[in-house]
Amino acid sequence: MRYLLRLLLAAMVAMLLPHAAFAQTTEWRELRTRSFAILYAAGDEATAQTYAGFADAIYDETSAIFGHQVATPISLRLYPTWDSYVAVNPLAAGLQGIVAHADYQRHEVVVVVSQTARQSETEVQNNVRHELTHIVASDLSGNRLNVLFQEGIAQYVEHAAPELETRVSLLRRAVANDALMRWSDLDDRQMFYDHSEVSYPQSLSITAFLIEKYTFATFRSFLTTSASSTGYRSALERTYGMPADQLEKAWRDWLPEYLAGGYRRNAISAYDLSHAQQLLGEARYTEAADELTQALAWLRTTDQSAVAGQAEALLERAKQGQQALALASDARAKLEAGDYAGAALATQQAQQAYAGLGDTMQDAVLGEYAARASRGQAAQSALDQAGALADGLRYPEARAAADRAAAEFAALGNSASAQQALLMRATLDQYQSWLGLGLLVLGALGVMASIWRRLAVVEADAW
Repeated sequence: MRYLLRLLLAAMVAMLLPHAAFAQTTEWRELRTRSFAILYAAGDEATAQTYAGFADAIYDETSAIFGHQVATPISLRLYPTWDSYVAVNPLAAGLQGIVAHADYQRHEVVVVVSQTARQSETEVQNNVRHELTHIVASDLSGNRLNVLFQEGIAQYVEHAAPELETRVSLLRRAVANDALMRWSDLDDRQMFYDHSEVSYPQSLSITAFLIEKYTFATFRSFLTTSASSTGYRSALERTYGMPADQLEKAWRDWLPEYLAGGYRRNAISAYDLSHAQQLLGEARYTEAADELTQALAWLRTTDQSAVAGQAEALLERAKQGQQALALASDARAKLEAGDYAGAALATQQAQQAYAGLGDTMQDAVLGEYAARASRGQAAQSALDQAGALADGLRYPEARAAADRAAAEFAALGNSASAQQALLMRATLDQYQSWLGLGLLVLGALGVMASIWRRLAVVEADAW
């Protein structure tokens, strides 16, 4: 209960505090980590060092989970006492349950350190994990994700703690009392906060349902789809291919399984590789490699060796896909440059690489590359043949070969080689004209020589 009140009040403060409330009344010091600018009160260096010891790991973990890195540094402001927090945020004076909140616009996570005194180490870290997830989810959704799914996913990424049993107990009570809220009601911020004992555990179960039944990868797609949707209903239907009301009914049918112990399953604690697998299935090898590299950086810090092994195998496949893509790109570049022999070789290598992956998505494109390379080689062969025929003074045949080469190069869009073939044909035409003229001159000279010989014979007879 205290946990839910903390979440409720933190959300209210984040929603209600005016910008002017952030005026500084505390003497702040700064401790930089790789991903955070930790702001702490003078004299509270030990607390800042404690948070510095785990904050970057939580950033890495969250980035790996979502396959997305928010801009850094993120401000992590540590108010030492409740009074210091209220001095800056006077609207919070009567809301004693606040422990932490996030401000997406300011790119800031706030923790009231004195309020964490009775929390376990996991719960203290969950404060940062929860609030950082709000920032990530806002970033992915263009800050358009509603409160239902914001709070659902922020709770879902938390590490296991006793609070989970409290949430499930509250949800069981809501089911027993027929007090579950409609999803459309949970879309309303005020109604969500007014019924926090139901709305928070219910939002967690809804998020767990979507992730368990349709994978975390699909839920992540829902986040990004929300950025370009008119509301949560539109985003759900675009992502899951069914209306929100149908999903809500499926969730209600699934809920008894969740309350019976399914709530202990979590796709994150057993790292969900489905998004990376989806990217690989769509031949988005570079994106998959980036995500898997981030995932492995986190997995190697956990005891999920089996999952890490799967991720490494997927990463190797992604790298092979990147190599195949590079070969295909090289083939295209060589075609555009008119290097048809090189294009044929690169295309063959790309085809072999994709075949090794079992990826047939590029078959048609690579088949076209191979056909164009073959035609280009044939055209180049015709042009070479024209040159050889010309050397043998077989100008008509050479001209026909040059014509074939020019036509094929033009059809391939290779204007430079087509122009080269046309220039050879023009040269051959000129040579043929010269040859014809030469033959004509030789013929005339032959006639003149014949006439001269006859005249010489006649003159000799006269004597």
